[in-house]
Amino acid sequence: MTGYEAEVKTISYPNKIFSGRVDRIFNVIDPSTKAMKILVKIKNPDLLLKPEMNATITLKFTDSKKLIAVPSSSIIFDKSKNWVMVFKSRTDIETRQVEVYRQLDDVTYILSGLKENEHVISKSGLMIYDALND
Repeated sequence: MTGYEAEVKTISYPNKIFSGRVDRIFNVIDPSTKAMKILVKIKNPDLLLKPEMNATITLKFTDSKKLIAVPSSSIIFDKSKNWVMVFKSRTDIETRQVEVYRQLDDVTYILSGLKENEHVISKSGLMIYDALND
């Protein structure tokens, strides 16, 4: 994450975006917020930004890997592994183990276990998983 581009927005200057880069990642989790802190270096030539100002920071992540994306609701975690229910037909549903690369909001990126254009069940998958794998 060090070196990633960061966009910084403040309430004080809603129409201004400050640019910076992640300079340091701290290895300690703050017990009150349950978050890990990072240091973002930002150019501030007009001294608009002040110490202790609240801001929203968006990190820009770019990755050249092409991965299959599925709804996060389709991932079933059981027996310390990730599974999806692959829909082939109404009478052919396969339970398949997948390796998750990363989850971002409602989308999970799959490293292995699925092929392009395969259909996964994203609603009630856990009920189907339980019924097929008892």
